[in-house]
Amino acid sequence: MMLVCALFSGQLMAGHNGHEYLWVKNVDHQLRHEADSDEIRSAAEESAEGLRDHHHWQKSRKPDSHFR
Repeated sequence: MMLVCALFSGQLMAGHNGHEYLWVKNVDHQLRHEADSDEIRSAAEESAEGLRDHHHWQKSRKPDSHFR
């Protein structure tokens, strides 16, 4: 009985106005925002790649340490 109630509760909640939508006033504004986000994302990925390479370079220069 509880399983049936749990399964149908999702359908009942989906019927209510529980979803929030962001209304876009201007399509050009939305496209500019997405382009800015893409630029920021690509710059962050490039920076992360540079830091990763630098970290690996520094790590490769350290002598190996052996613990006993």
